[in-house]
Amino acid sequence: MNEETESVATRLWRDRVQVREQERNEALARARLAEEKLALMVGENERLETEIARLRALLAPDASRARAETEAQMEALRGALLPLLSRAA
Repeated sequence: MNEETESVATRLWRDRVQVREQERNEALARARLAEEKLALMVGENERLETEIARLRALLAPDASRARAETEAQMEALRGALLPLLSRAA
């Protein structure tokens, strides 16, 4: 009976080891799939960032030109207001 008990215990232990190995293999497979999905999402995110930058460039093709124009307008306004302020004083 002792040998039979050991045999049952050994089989149960082997079954338990097999189940844990299978669970580990499944977890590794899920992790690989998650890594692949993450890589795809990172690539898609980079593509979208590039597209957003392209679209922003279309909306404001020359931001430095617009800034220079605004500064020129402000300088012209200052030039027009300073003589009026000096006459009022």
